[in-house]
Amino acid sequence: MFDSAACIRDLRSELILAMKQLQQELLAEAQQGMLTPEGRDSLHDDEIKDIANVIIASIVGGAWAAMDEWGTGSLMDTSNPALDDYKRSNMWNPARHDNKIRTRPNAPGQINIFGKPVNGKGAGGIDLEGLGIYEAQPPSHAIQTAARWMDNGRMQSVIRNVISTFPFSRFIITDKK
Repeated sequence: MFDSAACIRDLRSELILAMKQLQQELLAEAQQGMLTPEGRDSLHDDEIKDIANVIIASIVGGAWAAMDEWGTGSLMDTSNPALDDYKRSNMWNPARHDNKIRTRPNAPGQINIFGKPVNGKGAGGIDLEGLGIYEAQPPSHAIQTAARWMDNGRMQSVIRNVISTFPFSRFIITDKK
């Protein structure tokens, strides 16, 4: 006989521990690749989820992490899949007709990338990068790079090790007659 319920329970626990280890490695690798301390500090591990027998481990970050990952101003990576939604939101400066960092207009209802209400002066649109007031930041792509590293065999190696060292024989129940 085989105690499949206990085996599945214990194997799931071991896989969750392995995913937590991988999550911490991903977090450390992504933080190391960040170009700014604000981006690095914005990243953290998310709760491990077990949904429909799929174990999900992720890292999350706020606006600082997004700006570090994708860059800012005229140096931002326009292949960012969330950029179009951001540009259509009330967080995007309505006086910003390109990607340069510009002053905001005096118009109600604007919020910044951190979700705080903001209001500018006058018509807005003055190029703050050109004036040397703000410097555009190139993208670090730290999270993408760390995820590629994980996907390039590290994740498979850790999971394979859990499976190969798991004591399946411990769940075989022998008849003592």
